[in-house]
Amino acid sequence: MHKKIFLFLLSFLCLGSITAQTFNLKGSMSPDPVFRGKKSPDSLKILAILVEFQDEKPEDPATVGNGKFGSLYSKEYGNTILDPLPHNVSYFSLHMKFAQNYFKSVSDGRFGVSYTILPNTITASKRMRDYSPAVNSTDMTSLASLAKEVWPLAKSQNPGVDFSQYDAFIIFHAGVGRDVTMPGSLGNERDLPSVYLSDNMLRNTIGGDLSALPLNREGKYNTMIIPETENREVEDITGAKQLLQISINGLIVSSIGSHLGLPDLFDTNTGLSAIGRFGLMDGQAIFTYSGLFPPEPSPWEKMRLGWAAPVEANLNGGTLSLTALRAAVSGDTTLLKVPINSTEYYLVENRSRDARKNGAVVTYVVGQDTLTKVFDKDTTGFSYDNADSIKGVVINVDEYDWAVPGNGIVIWHIDEKIINEKIASNKINTDKFHRGVDVEEADGIQDIGEKFTTVFGDQVVGEGTEFDFWYKSNSAPLFKNRFSFDTQPPARTNTGANSLVTMADFSNISNKMTFNLSYGDTAIKPLAYSKLPAGVRSLTAPGSVFYALRGTTLLRIDNNGVITDSVPAFSSFRIAAVNQDNTDFVAGVTGNTLRVYMNNGTQKAVAEKLLPANASTDPLMNFGVVAVGTENGDVVYYSMGPLASPGLTLLNESKLPSAVLNLASTGTFYSAFYKVSEGSFSLVDPLKNVYSFNSPALKIALTRDTKGSEVTVVLTADNVLSVLSGGEFLKRINLTAMGDSAVKTFALGDLKQDGGNYVVISGKKLYAINLSGAEADNFPFLDPQGVGFNSAPLVFYNTQLGATEIVAVTKDGRIFAVNATTGKTVRGFPISTGAAAQISPVLYNLGRTSLSIVTADNSFFTFNVAPVAGKLYWASENATSGNTSFTDLDQITNRQTAFMPKERAYNWPNPVYGTETNIRYFVSEDSKVDIRIFDLAGDLVAHLTDNARGGLDNETVWNVSDVQSGVYFARIEATGNSGKTENNTIKIAVIK
Repeated sequence: MHKKIFLFLLSFLCLGSITAQTFNLKGSMSPDPVFRGKKSPDSLKILAILVEFQDEKPEDPATVGNGKFGSLYSKEYGNTILDPLPHNVSYFSLHMKFAQNYFKSVSDGRFGVSYTILPNTITASKRMRDYSPAVNSTDMTSLASLAKEVWPLAKSQNPGVDFSQYDAFIIFHAGVGRDVTMPGSLGNERDLPSVYLSDNMLRNTIGGDLSALPLNREGKYNTMIIPETENREVEDITGAKQLLQISINGLIVSSIGSHLGLPDLFDTNTGLSAIGRFGLMDGQAIFTYSGLFPPEPSPWEKMRLGWAAPVEANLNGGTLSLTALRAAVSGDTTLLKVPINSTEYYLVENRSRDARKNGAVVTYVVGQDTLTKVFDKDTTGFSYDNADSIKGVVINVDEYDWAVPGNGIVIWHIDEKIINEKIASNKINTDKFHRGVDVEEADGIQDIGEKFTTVFGDQVVGEGTEFDFWYKSNSAPLFKNRFSFDTQPPARTNTGANSLVTMADFSNISNKMTFNLSYGDTAIKPLAYSKLPAGVRSLTAPGSVFYALRGTTLLRIDNNGVITDSVPAFSSFRIAAVNQDNTDFVAGVTGNTLRVYMNNGTQKAVAEKLLPANASTDPLMNFGVVAVGTENGDVVYYSMGPLASPGLTLLNESKLPSAVLNLASTGTFYSAFYKVSEGSFSLVDPLKNVYSFNSPALKIALTRDTKGSEVTVVLTADNVLSVLSGGEFLKRINLTAMGDSAVKTFALGDLKQDGGNYVVISGKKLYAINLSGAEADNFPFLDPQGVGFNSAPLVFYNTQLGATEIVAVTKDGRIFAVNATTGKTVRGFPISTGAAAQISPVLYNLGRTSLSIVTADNSFFTFNVAPVAGKLYWASENATSGNTSFTDLDQITNRQTAFMPKERAYNWPNPVYGTETNIRYFVSEDSKVDIRIFDLAGDLVAHLTDNARGGLDNETVWNVSDVQSGVYFARIEATGNSGKTENNTIKIAVIK
C-alpha cells in the first residue's frame, strides 16, 4: 500500500530508537514591502562578524553552550562529525564558500557571492537568553538590539573596513539556533532563532537613531542572524548523549535568498512546511540532508530573481517535452508556464536528482584537506534525514537537486494575487488551501506540511515524496496519469473554478519527458487572452471582432485580443454596434455629435451628425438605424448609409418634455425615461402610455408577454423593479426585501422555454422572477462561496443542452453558467478570469456561443461556453450589441396549453415554519382566482382572492401567523376571462 514518507526522522540504529524533530524557522522578519527590482543583482558582497555572549554561570539549561564558540559539547568529537570544531573564521569561510558555489550553480552563473569575515570576535554585553525573543513571538526587538549593539563594536575594531561597500551583513553567533524542536521539548528554549532582519523590520523595531547599524551600498539596513552550528547533543532512550548533526549551509543560503527578495515559502504562522523539498525557502528543504545542501530554488523563486524565463504555452496545446535543467542543451524547454487566468498559472518542470547520471558528488573540507565522495544512491548515513557519513564542512555538490524527494514532472500552482496581497507580511503560504506557491502533488494526497504521528509517538511533517512527481509508472493509488478539473488533485483555481487545463499521458521518468496539454472541452474552451491598456469601460461584439472604449477612444480588437485600430474622441457614452452586410457599424456620441465608425476589414470610414442638443443616452442601433436621446428631450432616429457612401439621414424625431435619461427600443418603437422635476420622473412606453416615478431609473428594458403585449421593465434607484404594460403597473418588486440592497442591472430571457420571459437579477444571489413577480422554480441561485455577483447577467439558449443558461460573474472573477431549468451549475463551470469584471461581459455567436470579458486588471478573455451557436436572449449589458435593451418572445417554446395544470399548483415553503407561504398556480389566460383553505375537520380557515395573469406562474401569499400547527387543504379555483373554470387542491403543512 502506498503511503507518504514522512520526513526528518533521525535514526540511531544502534539504539533501536527513532528521534524526530521539527523546524521552527522565523525566516524573513517583516520583509521590505516592495521588492527592490524585477531581478536580483549580478553579485552580492557580504560582510560577516563573529559574536559571543557573556558566560553562562551556571550554565543556562534553556540554551545550548555557555555563550562562547565551541562550548556546545560535553565531550570531544574530533573532526569526524559535520561542522567540527574549531568554529573560527576559517570554519565560517568554508560555509560561505558553500554559499558562493550554491548560487553560482543554481543561477547558472548569473549571480556571484563574495564575502569577508572580520577576524575579531565581538563579545556582547549580555547573556544569550537576554537577546532571545519570547517563544512563538514575532517581536524581534531583542535581536535587533543585539545588531544595534555589536555592529558599532565591529566598526571600532576594524577601522579600515568600509561597511558601505557591502550589500548584506551576517552575525555568526555562538550557540545553536532555536530552529529545531526535539521530542520532549518543554518549549522554553532561549537560543536565538535564525532570522533575516530586513531594513523595514529594523526601522520599525528600533526606530529613532539607526546610525549604529551599517548601511549597505543601497542605503539599506539588514542583518542575518546565523548560529555557529545546528549540531546539538540529545539523550537517547537510555539517557546517554548522542550528537544530532545538522549543518548551517541551508540556513545561510536561505538567509541570502531572503535578502535577495525571496519570501519564505513555508507556513510562517506555524513554521510547518508548505512546498517541502521542492524549493529553497522551506524549512524541510533548508534542513534536508542534515542541512548540508538544499535543493535548487523552485522555478518561481528563480523567476522572481530573474534566473529563469519560462516558455509560455499557447491555447493550441499539444504534446510537449521538458528537459531536466542540468541535462538541457540549447533549444530545450526546461520550464513551461501554463496560464490559468490573469493571476494564476501552472509552472511545469522536469526535475531530476541526477541528470548527469554520475551520482551525488559531494565536496567537503576536513582540516586542511579538500575531499570528495560520490554516492550512487541514498544509503545509510547519506539520505534526506541523516547524512552523518559526511564529515567536516561541505562546500559543494555537483547537483543540488539530489535533495529533492524524487524524479519526474513537477507541477507548480502559482497565484500572483495571493502573493501580491501577502508578500509584504511574509504570509503567502499560510493558508494551506489557498497557497501562493503550491506543489500539485501527483499522488492526490495534499499532505506537504501536514503533521503525522509515527508508531513511536513522534510527530513528523510531510515534505513530499517520489509519488508527488508526475510520471507514467507512478504507483500511487489515486494517480491516473492525468491532471484535470475532475482528477485528484483537481486542476482548479484557488477559488475552486475549473482551470480549463488538462495535462495527461506523462511519459516515464527521463531527462526528457513528454505530456499532452489541452484546454477546455467541446463545450468550454479558452479562445484568447491578452492585456489591454488600462481604462477600458465598454465592450461589444457585433460580429467577428470586438469594439471597446478606453476613455473616449474607440478600440477595434481582433479575436486574439490585439488592438487593430483606434479612433480618438469617439464617444463619452457606451458604444452601440451592429454588423450588416459584413460591415461593422459602431455608434458613439460626444456632446451634440453622433459618430458612426464603419469597417469591413479592408476599408473604414467615420460618419458624423450634429444632434439637436447634447446627447443624454447611449446610442441604440438596429435594422440600419441609430437612435439617441438628448438633454432637450429629443429622441432622434437616423438611417446609416453604406461604407461606400457613409452618411446619417434623419428618419424620425420625437419630443419629450425634458431630458431623456434612458432609452430602449424594439427597433420600431421605444420606451424613454425622463425627468419631470426634482424627485419626479416619467416613462413613456411604446404605446405612448405614461407612468410616474419618484426615483430615477437605473435601467429600462422592453419585452412582450405571452399575449404579445408590449411590456417595459424598469429598475429604479430606490431598488424597486417595476413591470409595466397597457398603462398599468402590473408588478412592483422591492428588491431590498428580497435580500439585495443595491441592484444596478438585470436581464430578460425565456428561462423555462415556456414562452414567458423572466427577469434575471444578479446581486448576492441570482434571482429569476417572472413578469407577475413569482420566482422561478429552483431559484435563487447562491454562489457556493458566498462572494456574490457584480456584473450584468447574460441569458442564452444552449441548443445542445436543450435548456436556457444564465451566465454571471462573481466579484472574484468566477464565471458561472446556471441551467435555468434545474437551477444548478452547468458541468465544467465555474471558470475563472482571476479578477472581477471591469465592465459587463458580452455573448456572441461565431460558430459557437462565446463569451468575452475585460477584467479589473485589464485582462481580455474569450471563451467558448457552448458547443454550438444558441439563441441569445440577453447578450450584453443592454441585451444586444446595439444597446436596444429588448428581447422578444421566443418562438421555439414548449408553451403550456392546459388552462390550470395540476403539476404547476403547489405552495412553498412546505412545510411552513415561518409566518407566510406562497401558493403558486399557472393559468393560461387572465383569471380571477379564489382560494379556500380548510383544516382536517373540514372547517374553513382562510379565504383568499387574487387576479392572475395568463401564461405565467402566479402566487398568492397566505399569512399563517394565527394558524395552529397542522395539515391544511387549499382549494384553488380559477375562472378565466373566457369563462373557463378549473380547480386544484394542494396539501399544506404548518409547523410551529
